[in-house]
Amino acid sequence: MNRSRRFSEPRGLILVVVLVVVVLLSLLAASYTFMVQAHVRSTFTERDHFQARLAAQSGIERAIVLLRERRNDPGQYYDNPAIFRGAIVYTDSKDAARRELIEQETYDPNAPPTWRFSLMAPNFDNRSTVRYGITAETSKLNINTATEEQLRRFFDVTLPRDSQNPVDIEVLVQSLLDWREPGDAARPSGAKSDFYKTLRPPYRCKGAPFATVEELLMVRGFTGWVLFGEDYNRNGMLDPNEDDGSTTFPPDNGDGTLFVGVAPYLTLWSNEMNLSADGRPKINLNMENTQDLQAALDAELRPELTSYIMQVRTGGTRFNSVMNLIPAPPPDPEDEDGEAGEKPTSQPTTSRPTTSQPSSQPSRGMSGGSSDQNPPQSGKSGKAPVFKDLTPTPPPGTYDDLPQILDRLTVNPAPFLTGRINVSTAPREVLAAIEQLKPDEVTAIAAARSTLKPEDRTTAAWLLRSNAISENRFRQIFDKITTGSSAFTIESVGFGDHTGVVERMNVVLEMRGPMPQYLYTRNLSKLGPAYRPHGIEQRNTAGGVR
Repeated sequence: MNRSRRFSEPRGLILVVVLVVVVLLSLLAASYTFMVQAHVRSTFTERDHFQARLAAQSGIERAIVLLRERRNDPGQYYDNPAIFRGAIVYTDSKDAARRELIEQETYDPNAPPTWRFSLMAPNFDNRSTVRYGITAETSKLNINTATEEQLRRFFDVTLPRDSQNPVDIEVLVQSLLDWREPGDAARPSGAKSDFYKTLRPPYRCKGAPFATVEELLMVRGFTGWVLFGEDYNRNGMLDPNEDDGSTTFPPDNGDGTLFVGVAPYLTLWSNEMNLSADGRPKINLNMENTQDLQAALDAELRPELTSYIMQVRTGGTRFNSVMNLIPAPPPDPEDEDGEAGEKPTSQPTTSRPTTSQPSSQPSRGMSGGSSDQNPPQSGKSGKAPVFKDLTPTPPPGTYDDLPQILDRLTVNPAPFLTGRINVSTAPREVLAAIEQLKPDEVTAIAAARSTLKPEDRTTAAWLLRSNAISENRFRQIFDKITTGSSAFTIESVGFGDHTGVVERMNVVLEMRGPMPQYLYTRNLSKLGPAYRPHGIEQRNTAGGVR
Protein backbone atom coordinates (compact mmCIF):
# COMPACT_ATOMS: atom_id res chain seq x y z
CA MET A 1 0.00 0.00 0.00
CA ASN A 2 2.79 2.41 0.80
CA ARG A 3 4.60 1.44 -2.36
CA SER A 4 1.50 2.30 -4.44
CA ARG A 5 1.34 5.75 -2.89
CA ARG A 6 4.99 6.40 -3.65
CA PHE A 7 4.31 5.82 -7.35
CA SER A 8 1.01 7.84 -7.51
CA GLU A 9 2.25 11.05 -5.89
CA PRO A 10 4.80 11.95 -8.62
CA ARG A 11 2.21 11.35 -11.30
CA GLY A 12 -0.22 13.81 -9.57
CA LEU A 13 2.55 16.41 -9.22
CA ILE A 14 3.39 16.19 -12.91
CA LEU A 15 -0.24 16.86 -13.78
CA VAL A 16 -0.23 20.03 -11.67
CA VAL A 17 3.00 21.21 -13.26
CA VAL A 18 1.62 20.58 -16.73
CA LEU A 19 -1.51 22.54 -15.92
CA VAL A 20 0.52 25.46 -14.57
CA VAL A 21 2.71 25.48 -17.68
CA VAL A 22 -0.36 25.40 -19.92
CA VAL A 23 -1.85 28.36 -18.03
CA LEU A 24 1.39 30.30 -18.25
CA LEU A 25 1.71 29.58 -21.96
CA SER A 26 -1.90 30.65 -22.46
CA LEU A 27 -1.26 33.92 -20.60
CA LEU A 28 1.88 34.46 -22.62
CA ALA A 29 0.02 33.78 -25.85
CA ALA A 30 -2.81 36.13 -24.80
CA SER A 31 -0.31 38.85 -23.83
CA TYR A 32 1.49 38.44 -27.12
CA THR A 33 -1.83 38.60 -28.96
CA PHE A 34 -2.81 41.78 -27.10
CA MET A 35 0.64 43.28 -27.79
CA VAL A 36 0.37 42.49 -31.50
CA GLN A 37 -3.13 43.96 -31.63
CA ALA A 38 -1.92 47.11 -29.84
CA HIS A 39 0.97 47.48 -32.28
CA VAL A 40 -1.36 46.93 -35.22
CA ARG A 41 -3.80 49.54 -33.91
CA SER A 42 -0.89 51.90 -33.24
CA THR A 43 0.36 51.34 -36.77
CA PHE A 44 -3.08 52.06 -38.19
CA THR A 45 -3.31 55.21 -36.04
CA GLU A 46 0.12 56.37 -37.20
CA ARG A 47 -0.93 55.65 -40.77
CA ASP A 48 -4.10 57.72 -40.31
CA HIS A 49 -2.14 60.60 -38.77
CA PHE A 50 0.33 60.48 -41.64
CA GLN A 51 -2.47 60.52 -44.21
CA ALA A 52 -4.19 63.36 -42.35
CA ARG A 53 -0.93 65.34 -42.43
CA LEU A 54 -0.67 64.70 -46.15
CA ALA A 55 -4.26 65.91 -46.57
CA ALA A 56 -3.40 69.05 -44.58
CA GLN A 57 -0.33 69.60 -46.75
CA SER A 58 -2.55 69.27 -49.81
CA GLY A 59 -4.63 72.14 -48.43
CA ILE A 60 -1.51 74.30 -48.19
CA GLU A 61 -0.62 73.45 -51.79
CA ARG A 62 -4.17 74.32 -52.88
CA ALA A 63 -3.82 77.69 -51.18
CA ILE A 64 -0.54 78.31 -52.98
CA VAL A 65 -2.21 77.63 -56.33
CA LEU A 66 -4.84 80.29 -55.61
CA LEU A 67 -2.33 82.81 -54.24
CA ARG A 68 -0.23 82.59 -57.39
CA GLU A 69 -3.01 84.32 -59.28
CA ARG A 70 -5.25 86.01 -56.71
CA ARG A 71 -3.01 87.05 -53.82
CA ASN A 72 -4.30 90.64 -53.98
CA ASP A 73 -7.96 89.62 -54.07
CA PRO A 74 -9.27 89.20 -50.49
CA GLY A 75 -12.67 88.24 -51.88
CA GLN A 76 -11.13 85.00 -53.14
CA TYR A 77 -8.87 83.92 -50.29
CA TYR A 78 -10.24 85.50 -47.08
CA ASP A 79 -13.38 83.39 -46.62
CA ASN A 80 -14.20 80.97 -49.41
CA PRO A 81 -15.87 77.79 -48.10
CA ALA A 82 -16.72 76.72 -51.65
CA ILE A 83 -13.11 75.69 -52.25
CA PHE A 84 -11.56 75.61 -48.76
CA ARG A 85 -14.11 73.61 -46.73
CA GLY A 86 -14.06 69.81 -46.80
CA ALA A 87 -12.17 69.59 -50.08
CA ILE A 88 -11.51 65.98 -51.08
CA VAL A 89 -7.93 64.77 -51.43
CA TYR A 90 -8.70 61.05 -51.86
CA THR A 91 -11.76 58.77 -51.63
CA ASP A 92 -12.58 55.08 -52.09
CA SER A 93 -16.21 55.93 -52.71
CA LYS A 94 -17.66 55.02 -56.10
CA ASP A 95 -20.83 56.91 -55.34
CA ALA A 96 -20.57 60.60 -56.18
CA ALA A 97 -23.24 61.42 -53.58
CA ARG A 98 -21.05 59.99 -50.80
CA ARG A 99 -18.31 62.40 -51.77
CA GLU A 100 -20.22 65.29 -50.22
CA LEU A 101 -19.08 66.32 -46.76
CA ILE A 102 -21.19 64.61 -44.13
CA GLU A 103 -22.86 67.34 -42.07
CA GLN A 104 -22.41 65.92 -38.58
CA GLU A 105 -20.24 66.78 -35.60
CA THR A 106 -18.28 63.51 -35.62
CA TYR A 107 -16.92 61.11 -38.17
CA ASP A 108 -18.78 58.06 -39.50
CA PRO A 109 -16.75 54.83 -39.04
CA ASN A 110 -18.90 53.19 -41.74
CA ALA A 111 -18.15 55.87 -44.34
CA PRO A 112 -15.88 54.91 -47.24
CA PRO A 113 -12.27 56.01 -46.63
CA THR A 114 -12.19 59.67 -47.70
CA TRP A 115 -9.51 62.24 -46.84
CA ARG A 116 -10.21 65.95 -46.88
CA PHE A 117 -8.78 69.31 -45.87
CA SER A 118 -10.29 72.55 -44.66
CA LEU A 119 -8.44 75.86 -44.41
CA MET A 120 -9.67 77.36 -41.15
CA ALA A 121 -8.92 80.59 -39.30
CA PRO A 122 -10.39 82.57 -36.39
CA ASN A 123 -13.24 84.79 -37.50
CA PHE A 124 -12.87 88.03 -35.54
CA ASP A 125 -15.90 89.53 -37.28
CA ASN A 126 -18.13 86.65 -36.07
CA ARG A 127 -16.67 85.19 -32.90
CA SER A 128 -18.92 82.12 -32.72
CA THR A 129 -17.67 80.52 -35.92
CA VAL A 130 -14.61 80.28 -38.17
CA ARG A 131 -13.49 81.46 -41.58
CA TYR A 132 -12.71 78.98 -44.31
CA GLY A 133 -9.82 80.80 -45.86
CA ILE A 134 -6.37 82.36 -45.61
CA THR A 135 -5.14 85.24 -43.44
CA ALA A 136 -3.07 88.01 -45.01
CA GLU A 137 -0.19 89.03 -42.78
CA THR A 138 -1.02 92.65 -43.58
CA SER A 139 -4.17 92.04 -41.50
CA LYS A 140 -1.93 92.15 -38.43
CA LEU A 141 0.24 94.70 -36.65
CA ASN A 142 3.94 94.37 -37.45
CA ILE A 143 5.86 94.47 -34.16
CA ASN A 144 9.11 95.28 -35.98
CA THR A 145 7.72 98.44 -37.63
CA ALA A 146 4.85 99.60 -35.40
CA THR A 147 5.29 103.02 -33.84
CA GLU A 148 5.09 103.67 -30.12
CA GLU A 149 1.64 105.21 -30.45
CA GLN A 150 0.37 102.33 -32.58
CA LEU A 151 1.52 99.82 -29.97
CA ARG A 152 -0.02 101.84 -27.15
CA ARG A 153 -3.38 102.11 -28.91
CA PHE A 154 -3.34 98.42 -29.81
CA PHE A 155 -2.63 97.16 -26.29
CA ASP A 156 -5.15 99.57 -24.81
CA VAL A 157 -7.92 98.14 -27.00
CA THR A 158 -6.88 94.48 -26.88
CA LEU A 159 -5.93 93.82 -23.24
CA PRO A 160 -8.80 93.41 -20.76
CA ARG A 161 -8.80 95.17 -17.41
CA ASP A 162 -8.34 91.95 -15.42
CA SER A 163 -7.57 92.36 -11.72
CA GLN A 164 -6.22 88.79 -11.59
CA ASN A 165 -3.72 89.56 -14.35
CA PRO A 166 -2.82 93.26 -14.05
CA VAL A 167 -0.83 94.59 -16.99
CA ASP A 168 1.08 97.86 -17.31
CA ILE A 169 0.68 98.89 -20.95
CA GLU A 170 3.58 101.34 -20.75
CA VAL A 171 5.89 98.53 -19.64
CA LEU A 172 4.78 96.43 -22.61
CA VAL A 173 5.21 99.22 -25.14
CA GLN A 174 8.55 100.55 -23.95
CA SER A 175 10.05 97.12 -23.27
CA LEU A 176 9.09 95.95 -26.76
CA LEU A 177 10.74 99.00 -28.31
CA ASP A 178 13.86 98.52 -26.17
CA TRP A 179 14.11 94.86 -27.21
CA ARG A 180 14.05 95.55 -30.96
CA GLU A 181 16.28 98.63 -30.93
CA PRO A 182 20.09 98.70 -30.42
CA GLY A 183 21.70 100.49 -27.51
CA ASP A 184 22.07 100.03 -23.77
CA ALA A 185 19.91 102.88 -22.45
CA ALA A 186 16.44 101.72 -21.42
CA ARG A 187 13.29 103.82 -21.59
CA PRO A 188 11.72 104.85 -18.25
CA SER A 189 9.34 101.87 -18.22
CA GLY A 190 11.38 99.68 -20.58
CA ALA A 191 14.16 97.17 -20.09
CA LYS A 192 17.63 96.50 -21.44
CA SER A 193 20.31 93.96 -20.57
CA ASP A 194 20.74 95.34 -17.05
CA PHE A 195 17.21 94.12 -16.25
CA TYR A 196 17.38 90.77 -18.03
CA LYS A 197 20.70 89.85 -16.40
CA THR A 198 18.93 89.85 -13.02
CA LEU A 199 16.56 87.08 -14.12
CA ARG A 200 17.11 83.36 -13.66
CA PRO A 201 18.44 82.28 -16.04
CA PRO A 202 19.96 85.61 -17.10
CA TYR A 203 20.18 86.69 -20.73
CA ARG A 204 20.91 89.80 -22.79
CA CYS A 205 18.52 92.19 -24.49
CA LYS A 206 18.47 91.36 -28.19
CA GLY A 207 18.64 94.92 -29.53
CA ALA A 208 17.49 93.73 -32.97
CA PRO A 209 14.21 92.99 -34.79
CA PHE A 210 12.06 90.09 -33.62
CA ALA A 211 12.43 86.73 -35.37
CA THR A 212 9.12 85.23 -34.17
CA VAL A 213 6.06 86.51 -32.35
CA GLU A 214 6.74 83.98 -29.59
CA GLU A 215 10.00 85.83 -28.90
CA LEU A 216 7.86 88.36 -27.04
CA LEU A 217 7.83 85.91 -24.13
CA MET A 218 11.41 86.98 -23.45
CA VAL A 219 10.43 90.64 -23.19
CA ARG A 220 9.63 92.26 -19.85
CA GLY A 221 5.90 92.25 -19.08
CA PHE A 222 4.91 89.71 -21.73
CA THR A 223 3.57 86.57 -20.09
CA GLY A 224 1.86 83.56 -21.61
CA TRP A 225 -1.46 85.11 -20.58
CA VAL A 226 -0.70 88.38 -22.38
CA LEU A 227 0.42 86.61 -25.54
CA PHE A 228 -2.08 83.74 -25.79
CA GLY A 229 -4.77 84.61 -23.26
CA GLU A 230 -7.31 81.90 -22.43
CA ASP A 231 -7.42 80.47 -25.96
CA TYR A 232 -5.28 77.39 -25.30
CA ASN A 233 -6.05 75.64 -28.60
CA ARG A 234 -5.78 78.88 -30.60
CA ASN A 235 -9.03 78.55 -32.54
CA GLY A 236 -10.51 81.92 -31.59
CA MET A 237 -13.65 80.34 -30.10
CA LEU A 238 -14.78 79.85 -26.51
CA ASP A 239 -14.48 76.17 -25.58
CA PRO A 240 -15.88 74.67 -22.33
CA ASN A 241 -12.44 74.23 -20.74
CA GLU A 242 -11.68 77.90 -21.47
CA ASP A 243 -14.69 79.10 -19.48
CA ASP A 244 -14.64 77.02 -16.28
CA GLY A 245 -12.31 78.97 -14.01
CA SER A 246 -9.61 76.82 -12.44
CA THR A 247 -11.48 73.52 -12.88
CA THR A 248 -9.51 72.44 -15.94
CA PHE A 249 -6.56 73.77 -17.90
CA PRO A 250 -6.07 76.49 -19.14
CA PRO A 251 -6.59 79.01 -16.34
CA ASP A 252 -9.45 81.39 -17.09
CA ASN A 253 -11.81 83.65 -15.21
CA GLY A 254 -15.00 81.87 -16.28
CA ASP A 255 -16.71 85.11 -17.30
CA GLY A 256 -18.18 83.79 -20.57
CA THR A 257 -15.80 85.93 -22.62
CA LEU A 258 -12.72 84.60 -24.36
CA PHE A 259 -9.53 86.62 -24.19
CA VAL A 260 -7.45 85.40 -27.15
CA GLY A 261 -4.27 87.25 -26.21
CA VAL A 262 -2.35 89.61 -28.45
CA ALA A 263 -0.54 86.98 -30.56
CA PRO A 264 -3.33 86.47 -33.17
CA TYR A 265 -3.08 90.16 -34.09
CA LEU A 266 0.71 90.42 -34.40
CA THR A 267 3.15 89.61 -37.19
CA LEU A 268 6.67 90.14 -38.48
CA TRP A 269 5.83 89.65 -42.15
CA SER A 270 3.29 92.28 -43.22
CA ASN A 271 4.93 92.56 -46.63
CA GLU A 272 3.40 93.31 -50.01
CA MET A 273 4.68 93.63 -53.53
CA ASN A 274 3.94 96.94 -55.24
CA LEU A 275 1.73 95.31 -57.86
CA SER A 276 -1.82 95.55 -59.16
CA ALA A 277 -4.44 93.03 -58.11
CA ASP A 278 -3.73 91.00 -61.25
CA GLY A 279 0.01 90.90 -60.56
CA ARG A 280 1.12 93.54 -63.07
CA PRO A 281 3.65 96.25 -62.10
CA LYS A 282 1.99 99.56 -61.30
CA ILE A 283 2.57 102.61 -63.47
CA ASN A 284 4.83 105.14 -61.75
CA LEU A 285 3.43 108.61 -62.39
CA ASN A 286 6.89 110.09 -61.77
CA MET A 287 8.85 107.92 -64.21
CA GLU A 288 11.53 109.92 -65.99
CA ASN A 289 10.57 108.97 -69.57
CA THR A 290 7.31 110.84 -70.14
CA GLN A 291 6.81 109.24 -73.56
CA ASP A 292 6.76 105.80 -71.99
CA LEU A 293 4.47 107.18 -69.29
CA GLN A 294 1.94 108.47 -71.79
CA ALA A 295 1.98 105.21 -73.75
CA ALA A 296 1.30 103.23 -70.56
CA LEU A 297 -1.46 105.61 -69.46
CA ASP A 298 -3.20 105.60 -72.84
CA ALA A 299 -3.66 101.85 -72.50
CA GLU A 300 -5.18 102.12 -69.01
CA LEU A 301 -6.95 105.42 -68.30
CA ARG A 302 -9.59 107.57 -69.89
CA PRO A 303 -8.20 110.50 -71.96
CA GLU A 304 -9.06 113.24 -69.44
CA LEU A 305 -6.95 111.64 -66.74
CA THR A 306 -4.06 110.98 -69.09
CA SER A 307 -4.13 114.58 -70.31
CA TYR A 308 -4.10 115.92 -66.76
CA ILE A 309 -1.19 113.70 -65.76
CA MET A 310 0.87 114.76 -68.75
CA GLN A 311 -0.03 118.42 -68.15
CA VAL A 312 1.35 118.20 -64.61
CA ARG A 313 4.49 116.34 -65.65
CA THR A 314 5.33 118.54 -68.65
CA GLY A 315 4.86 121.55 -66.38
CA GLY A 316 7.77 120.33 -64.27
CA THR A 317 5.70 119.15 -61.28
CA ARG A 318 5.97 115.69 -59.79
CA PHE A 319 3.08 113.82 -58.21
CA ASN A 320 3.15 113.34 -54.47
CA SER A 321 0.28 110.85 -54.55
CA VAL A 322 -2.05 109.06 -56.92
CA MET A 323 -4.73 110.92 -55.00
CA ASN A 324 -3.59 114.11 -56.73
CA LEU A 325 -5.88 112.95 -59.55
CA ILE A 326 -8.96 113.53 -57.36
CA PRO A 327 -10.01 117.03 -56.23
CA ALA A 328 -8.85 117.85 -52.69
CA PRO A 329 -11.64 118.03 -50.10
CA PRO A 330 -12.36 120.83 -47.65
CA PRO A 331 -11.39 120.24 -44.01
CA ASP A 332 -13.72 118.10 -41.92
CA PRO A 333 -15.85 120.23 -39.58
CA GLU A 334 -14.96 118.08 -36.56
CA ASP A 335 -11.25 118.44 -37.31
CA GLU A 336 -11.59 122.21 -37.73
CA ASP A 337 -13.34 122.46 -34.39
CA GLY A 338 -11.03 119.95 -32.75
CA GLU A 339 -13.91 117.80 -31.49
CA ALA A 340 -12.27 114.43 -30.96
CA GLY A 341 -14.49 111.42 -31.37
CA GLU A 342 -17.16 113.20 -33.42
CA LYS A 343 -18.51 111.10 -36.26
CA PRO A 344 -17.16 112.18 -39.68
CA THR A 345 -19.60 114.01 -41.83
CA SER A 346 -21.05 112.05 -44.73
CA GLN A 347 -22.15 115.15 -46.64
CA PRO A 348 -19.96 117.33 -48.86
CA THR A 349 -19.43 120.98 -48.10
CA THR A 350 -18.61 121.92 -51.68
CA SER A 351 -19.58 120.54 -55.06
CA ARG A 352 -17.60 117.60 -56.38
CA PRO A 353 -17.37 115.67 -59.66
CA THR A 354 -20.32 113.44 -60.43
CA THR A 355 -19.92 109.83 -59.40
CA SER A 356 -21.85 106.59 -59.25
CA GLN A 357 -22.94 107.15 -55.65
CA PRO A 358 -26.70 106.99 -54.92
CA SER A 359 -28.48 110.31 -54.90
CA SER A 360 -29.19 109.94 -51.19
CA GLN A 361 -25.44 110.01 -50.56
CA PRO A 362 -24.00 112.94 -52.53
CA SER A 363 -20.70 112.21 -54.21
CA ARG A 364 -17.51 113.71 -52.96
CA GLY A 365 -14.07 114.25 -54.32
CA MET A 366 -11.15 112.98 -52.32
CA SER A 367 -7.44 113.05 -51.95
CA GLY A 368 -4.77 110.80 -50.54
CA GLY A 369 -2.34 111.16 -47.72
CA SER A 370 1.23 111.09 -46.45
CA SER A 371 4.18 109.63 -48.33
CA ASP A 372 2.04 108.75 -51.33
CA GLN A 373 0.09 112.00 -51.37
CA ASN A 374 0.41 115.73 -51.88
CA PRO A 375 1.95 117.34 -48.78
CA PRO A 376 -0.66 118.76 -46.39
CA GLN A 377 -0.74 122.42 -45.48
CA SER A 378 -0.61 122.50 -41.70
CA GLY A 379 -3.02 124.77 -39.95
CA LYS A 380 -2.95 125.77 -36.31
CA SER A 381 -1.09 123.57 -33.87
CA GLY A 382 -3.03 120.40 -33.11
CA LYS A 383 -5.36 120.87 -36.07
CA ALA A 384 -5.79 118.38 -38.89
CA PRO A 385 -3.84 119.12 -42.08
CA VAL A 386 -5.43 120.91 -45.03
CA PHE A 387 -4.77 119.38 -48.46
CA LYS A 388 -4.39 121.25 -51.74
CA ASP A 389 -4.56 120.36 -55.43
CA LEU A 390 -1.40 120.49 -57.54
CA THR A 391 -2.92 122.81 -60.13
CA PRO A 392 -5.32 125.77 -60.08
CA THR A 393 -7.72 123.68 -62.18
CA PRO A 394 -9.19 120.78 -60.19
CA PRO A 395 -8.12 117.35 -61.43
CA PRO A 396 -10.71 115.36 -63.42
CA GLY A 397 -10.78 112.19 -61.28
CA THR A 398 -14.05 110.86 -59.85
CA TYR A 399 -15.20 108.02 -57.65
CA ASP A 400 -15.71 105.94 -60.79
CA ASP A 401 -11.98 106.25 -61.51
CA LEU A 402 -10.85 105.58 -57.96
CA PRO A 403 -10.55 101.76 -57.98
CA GLN A 404 -8.49 101.86 -61.17
CA ILE A 405 -6.32 104.72 -59.90
CA LEU A 406 -5.49 102.91 -56.67
CA ASP A 407 -4.92 99.59 -58.40
CA ARG A 408 -2.84 100.61 -61.41
CA LEU A 409 -0.99 103.80 -60.45
CA THR A 410 1.71 104.66 -57.92
CA VAL A 411 4.33 107.30 -57.12
CA ASN A 412 6.42 104.93 -55.01
CA PRO A 413 8.98 102.99 -57.07
CA ALA A 414 9.86 100.59 -54.22
CA PRO A 415 9.19 96.97 -55.24
CA PHE A 416 8.18 95.96 -51.69
CA LEU A 417 6.22 97.74 -48.96
CA THR A 418 6.18 96.73 -45.28
CA GLY A 419 4.03 97.47 -42.26
CA ARG A 420 0.82 98.72 -43.87
CA ILE A 421 -2.53 97.49 -42.51
CA ASN A 422 -5.06 95.69 -44.70
CA VAL A 423 -8.35 97.55 -44.22
CA SER A 424 -10.30 94.87 -46.11
CA THR A 425 -9.41 92.07 -43.67
CA ALA A 426 -7.78 93.46 -40.49
CA PRO A 427 -9.66 92.91 -37.17
CA ARG A 428 -10.95 95.95 -35.33
CA GLU A 429 -8.17 95.64 -32.76
CA VAL A 430 -5.57 96.14 -35.50
CA LEU A 431 -7.49 98.94 -37.23
CA ALA A 432 -7.65 100.73 -33.88
CA ALA A 433 -3.84 100.96 -33.92
CA ILE A 434 -3.99 103.50 -36.77
CA GLU A 435 -3.45 106.76 -34.91
CA GLN A 436 -5.82 108.94 -36.95
CA LEU A 437 -8.84 106.62 -36.72
CA LYS A 438 -11.42 107.25 -34.04
CA PRO A 439 -13.37 104.41 -32.39
CA ASP A 440 -16.59 105.17 -34.28
CA GLU A 441 -14.67 105.16 -37.56
CA VAL A 442 -13.21 101.74 -36.80
CA THR A 443 -16.75 100.50 -36.15
CA ALA A 444 -17.98 102.08 -39.39
CA ILE A 445 -15.19 100.42 -41.39
CA ALA A 446 -15.98 96.98 -39.96
CA ALA A 447 -19.69 97.43 -40.62
CA ALA A 448 -19.20 98.68 -44.18
CA ARG A 449 -16.91 95.89 -45.33
CA SER A 450 -19.32 93.19 -44.14
CA THR A 451 -21.62 94.16 -47.03
CA LEU A 452 -18.94 94.42 -49.72
CA LYS A 453 -18.88 92.30 -52.84
CA PRO A 454 -15.66 90.28 -53.23
CA GLU A 455 -14.46 92.41 -56.15
CA ASP A 456 -14.80 95.61 -54.09
CA ARG A 457 -12.15 94.51 -51.58
CA THR A 458 -9.24 94.67 -54.03
CA THR A 459 -8.59 98.39 -53.42
CA ALA A 460 -9.23 100.79 -50.54
CA ALA A 461 -11.68 102.78 -52.68
CA TRP A 462 -14.57 101.13 -50.84
CA LEU A 463 -13.74 103.16 -47.71
CA LEU A 464 -15.03 106.27 -49.46
CA ARG A 465 -17.51 104.78 -51.88
CA SER A 466 -19.35 103.35 -48.86
CA ASN A 467 -18.88 106.52 -46.77
CA ALA A 468 -17.15 104.53 -44.03
CA ILE A 469 -14.80 107.47 -43.36
CA SER A 470 -14.49 111.02 -44.56
CA GLU A 471 -12.30 112.21 -47.43
CA ASN A 472 -9.81 113.92 -45.16
CA ARG A 473 -9.52 110.91 -42.87
CA PHE A 474 -8.81 108.71 -45.88
CA ARG A 475 -6.05 111.10 -46.92
CA GLN A 476 -4.55 111.09 -43.44
CA ILE A 477 -4.28 107.29 -43.26
CA PHE A 478 -3.58 106.63 -46.94
CA ASP A 479 0.09 105.70 -46.50
CA LYS A 480 -0.72 103.36 -43.59
CA ILE A 481 -3.34 101.17 -45.28
CA THR A 482 -3.49 98.61 -48.05
CA THR A 483 -5.66 95.80 -49.41
CA GLY A 484 -2.80 93.65 -50.69
CA SER A 485 -0.29 91.25 -49.18
CA SER A 486 2.48 88.93 -50.27
CA ALA A 487 2.74 87.00 -46.98
CA PHE A 488 -0.04 84.79 -45.65
CA THR A 489 -0.88 82.52 -42.72
CA ILE A 490 -2.46 79.21 -43.71
CA GLU A 491 -3.91 76.80 -41.15
CA SER A 492 -4.84 73.58 -42.88
CA VAL A 493 -6.84 70.89 -41.09
CA GLY A 494 -6.56 67.37 -42.54
CA PHE A 495 -9.23 64.81 -41.58
CA GLY A 496 -11.19 61.80 -42.83
CA ASP A 497 -14.88 60.96 -43.11
CA HIS A 498 -14.18 57.52 -41.62
CA THR A 499 -11.82 58.38 -38.77
CA GLY A 500 -11.55 60.78 -35.87
CA VAL A 501 -7.90 61.62 -36.57
CA VAL A 502 -7.30 65.35 -37.20
CA GLU A 503 -4.04 67.13 -38.05
CA ARG A 504 -3.51 70.92 -37.93
CA MET A 505 -0.66 72.44 -39.93
CA ASN A 506 0.12 76.13 -39.52
CA VAL A 507 2.46 77.90 -41.93
CA VAL A 508 3.39 81.44 -42.89
CA LEU A 509 4.64 81.79 -46.44
CA GLU A 510 5.52 84.64 -48.76
CA MET A 511 4.61 84.61 -52.44
CA ARG A 512 7.29 86.18 -54.58
CA GLY A 513 6.21 85.41 -58.07
CA PRO A 514 4.83 81.87 -58.47
CA MET A 515 7.09 80.30 -55.85
CA PRO A 516 6.30 80.30 -52.12
CA GLN A 517 8.95 80.92 -49.50
CA TYR A 518 8.14 79.28 -46.17
CA LEU A 519 8.80 81.70 -43.31
CA TYR A 520 7.33 79.73 -40.40
CA THR A 521 5.81 76.28 -39.96
CA ARG A 522 4.32 74.49 -36.97
CA ASN A 523 2.16 71.45 -36.25
CA LEU A 524 -0.63 72.55 -33.88
CA SER A 525 -2.20 69.10 -33.48
CA LYS A 526 -0.81 68.66 -29.95
CA LEU A 527 -2.88 71.61 -28.74
CA GLY A 528 -5.86 69.27 -28.83
CA PRO A 529 -9.14 69.25 -30.77
CA ALA A 530 -9.82 72.81 -31.80
CA TYR A 531 -12.34 72.34 -34.61
CA ARG A 532 -15.18 70.03 -35.54
CA PRO A 533 -14.32 69.68 -39.22
CA HIS A 534 -17.00 67.11 -40.05
CA GLY A 535 -19.85 69.53 -39.48
CA ILE A 536 -20.59 73.24 -39.64
CA GLU A 537 -18.46 74.98 -37.02
CA GLN A 538 -20.72 76.97 -34.73
CA ARG A 539 -20.30 77.80 -31.04
CA ASN A 540 -22.61 79.61 -28.69
CA THR A 541 -20.78 82.17 -26.58
CA ALA A 542 -22.28 84.22 -23.79
CA GLY A 543 -19.95 87.18 -23.99
CA GLY A 544 -18.06 86.71 -27.21
CA VAL A 545 -14.35 87.33 -27.56
CA ARG A 546 -12.12 90.19 -26.51
